[in-house]
Amino acid sequence: VYIISGEQGEGKTTRLKEIVNLLQQAGVKVGGFIAEGTWKEGIRNSFSLLRIGDRSVFPLCQTEPEEGYIRLKRFWFNPKVIERGEEIIKTCLVEKTDVIVLDEIGIFELEGNVWHDAFIQLLETDNIHILISVRNSIKNSVIQTFKLKNYQIYPVADKPELVVKDIKKIWRKTGN
Repeated sequence: VYIISGEQGEGKTTRLKEIVNLLQQAGVKVGGFIAEGTWKEGIRNSFSLLRIGDRSVFPLCQTEPEEGYIRLKRFWFNPKVIERGEEIIKTCLVEKTDVIVLDEIGIFELEGNVWHDAFIQLLETDNIHILISVRNSIKNSVIQTFKLKNYQIYPVADKPELVVKDIKKIWRKTGN
């Protein structure tokens, strides 16, 4: 598991996108999704799921109440998009994707919500490379809760080339 760590709004998603682009340029098959946020008056007010590959975008959550959505703290989550995210991960496993990206593993996942089950499924699968983003303030909780053993932490300030180099090195060693 490769962890990009940083504070809220520090650029974890931007860094993930840079890493994904570099991996794809190097011929690595990358899948999964990135959660792009929007801001309103200096506060995060929504996230959309960006599927890596075809770059399809799905509205994941928002701060405005929506009928049929699931409320978690101040956000309302679209259950259909959560299902879509889980399907994206399952497809990555079936297609034997080299690196699978989940943006992000956070408070909701620690509480058993949103990407919790998808992340567990990935962790229980042998010979895959998982790239996630995690806030600094909860990275130790993520490591402990999900019992991560083989992981590498990269501060968001690290150059994306460093992460790509490490992923490619391990990817070549394992043959996948």
